[in-house]
Amino acid sequence: MTYSLNRRALLAASGALAAAITFATPSFAEDPAFLNIGGGPSGGTFNVVATGLGDLMRAEFPDSIVGVQPGGSGPNLLRVAAGDADIGITSASNAADAWAGRDPATPEAPIQNVRGLMTFFPSAIQIWVDADSDIHSIEDLVGRQISAGQPGQTSWNAFNNLLAVHGMTIEDLEADGGQVHHLSWSESQSALRDGQLDAVMWVALYPHSTVLATETAREIRVLSLDEERVAEYLEAHGAGFSAVTLPVGLYQGQTEPALSVGTTTFLFANDEMDDETAYRVTSAIWNNLERFQQTHALLNYIETETAGRGMFVPIHPGATRFFEEQGIPMDAPSLN
Repeated sequence: MTYSLNRRALLAASGALAAAITFATPSFAEDPAFLNIGGGPSGGTFNVVATGLGDLMRAEFPDSIVGVQPGGSGPNLLRVAAGDADIGITSASNAADAWAGRDPATPEAPIQNVRGLMTFFPSAIQIWVDADSDIHSIEDLVGRQISAGQPGQTSWNAFNNLLAVHGMTIEDLEADGGQVHHLSWSESQSALRDGQLDAVMWVALYPHSTVLATETAREIRVLSLDEERVAEYLEAHGAGFSAVTLPVGLYQGQTEPALSVGTTTFLFANDEMDDETAYRVTSAIWNNLERFQQTHALLNYIETETAGRGMFVPIHPGATRFFEEQGIPMDAPSLN
């Protein structure tokens, strides 16, 4: 009898304790089952950054399976928009083209279901030549051996747009024995290093680690664009772009500043990502920023004045809440 009464009392006390715990403990959002990150080609900057980001996310979401996928600026937009990746890295210029259906991969289905999380670093149109080259302008590229990526890529499209504001085409460049080669990034840099190309044009980070490696063989400089042509480019093709000045010393052969057109590289998510997950992704980066910046030197660009600016697309509500709490300024999207 005594055992039975004590057992009932114990059960009653246990029930009361369980109820108290249920009502007193705050509810936390569950970790997503998967968190896939769209990075870049193996060994490239996007891949390195995405790998470091994956380490942060595994610590923030211990119950999630976090993976890093190869990709690139354009492919990441396609995958995140389709739900095949959860977050990805892209450029504001690429996002602008995809949003408007100008990207060759998205003419029938503009990508407007992505939202910004944080700006990482800048990139710009860069035309690299040997420091001693007699190429000093776009017009000087006529008759030369050039690489500007492959048709359909962001860099290829930007190169054609740049030629257009100069009243030129690929066919003009290929006069007098010139050729615009359809090479990959690594092939282009290797050919520039070996002297097989006169110029390489790319929308790329600056300074780019691969170009710095190229300078072990030869000093490199970047062409400065004409101020009027830059203004024309921004007016005709400028969504996601702005004028930038590449400084003296950016590369070993860079003895003068170079005017160019730049964009930003940022992290983004699908607009269906829940606000709490977006908030935690953003806060995990910011609260572990020093550790994250050890992943790549370009991440030192992330600071209070840059983290919420330069993303072409709307900022995710979860990231917006975090930025507001931290007093981090944000740009309104320039959707055109």
